[in-house]
Amino acid sequence: MRCLVTGGAGFIGSNLVDKLVGMGEDVYVVDDLSSGVESNINKKAKFFKCDISKKEDLKRVFEKVKPEILFHLAAQIDVRVSTIIPERDADINIIGTINILDLMREFKTKKIIFSSSGGAIYGEVKKPVNENYKKEPKSCYGVSKYAGEFYIRFFSENYGFDYTILRYGNVYGEKQSTKGEAGVVAIFINRMLNNRECVLYGFGRMYRDYVYVKDIVKANILSIKKGKNKIYNVGTGRGVSVLEVFKTIKNYFPEYDIKPKFEEKRRGEIIKSLLDGNLIKKDYKIDFTPFDRGIENTVKYFKEIYKNG
Repeated sequence: MRCLVTGGAGFIGSNLVDKLVGMGEDVYVVDDLSSGVESNINKKAKFFKCDISKKEDLKRVFEKVKPEILFHLAAQIDVRVSTIIPERDADINIIGTINILDLMREFKTKKIIFSSSGGAIYGEVKKPVNENYKKEPKSCYGVSKYAGEFYIRFFSENYGFDYTILRYGNVYGEKQSTKGEAGVVAIFINRMLNNRECVLYGFGRMYRDYVYVKDIVKANILSIKKGKNKIYNVGTGRGVSVLEVFKTIKNYFPEYDIKPKFEEKRRGEIIKSLLDGNLIKKDYKIDFTPFDRGIENTVKYFKEIYKNG
């Protein structure tokens, strides 16, 4: 099966590519390397450096690959960038998605599996919310992701290909970037490895639904055959504060004794994001990895990377 993964040099995308390659699929990667890293890409996958907002460049990829299944993970994910430069957010997350959908129509791709965002789309919540909860994006990034969902549904209804939309919680795990603002788990681990201060925004009282990357990969793989034209939250329903993240990671660094710095939340960020993942648990039979175990695996990975330079 010919699988095209956009954003395949990134954190989630490269983990997905590894799994697809391990399954023996023909895997092709599109990434502009603005945030992804080429060394993340499995050597058995074919890589095309390409900006999805440039349709003619993307079309040349489709002409060579003629993908059967498309995993769409490429996105501008930094909430602060989406606030300061909303046109860049729209170019990649909206225009880029439209380009992909139009080329899927032209080249008869069977299905798109779209990586969306639960936290960014639902906005502030008090308890875990299901897929039917009202949509109140609090950032340009959230608006662009929600728009992408509408375009996918429109193209599917009018041109006949299938889709599955996966709304993620806060994903963490192996290969997560230690740069930017989206990967607090990796950032804290990196700072503790280098004996540097950790900054806890929202005074450590911001709550997120943390989902281990291997569970995200599993949801994507199962979506090849399951979830026809459906939308799923991919979340555990458990809220973990930034302070709890810090303390849990610190358990694996007994020698680290630098007190964290507490600061106000940043513009565009929400205080609490929790997802009700019961629908995907029911349909896909997924058991989510407990937070402590996922953190243990992630710390082990980063310590090995650090040890090897």
